[in-house]
Amino acid sequence: MVRRVIVLLLLGIVLGLQPYEADFLMFDQDGDQKLKYDELRAQFPSQNPYNTADFVAQFFLDYDSNGDKIIEFKEYAAKRDQQKLELEQQQQQQSISSMYHDDL
Repeated sequence: MVRRVIVLLLLGIVLGLQPYEADFLMFDQDGDQKLKYDELRAQFPSQNPYNTADFVAQFFLDYDSNGDKIIEFKEYAAKRDQQKLELEQQQQQQSISSMYHDDL
């Protein structure tokens, strides 16, 4: 698994993959550009604390924007972009708050 991740990340750099495409491909075992429930569930070893039906079900609720029980790359990338924006906004708010408190 680790070897696959490293290879995909290096390929992403060399081939100029879109943002998030390498990590999406890490889960897309059959290479069809779609993540299915069973395909994603199989990626988590049984000893992993995230290996629960609830975790995978929540992942699908978060990422499957059209509700077709398949996560396509465009859905995955849109959700990752949204998460990145939310994190940046949170960091900006913390920075502003910190500057305000430093002035007191």
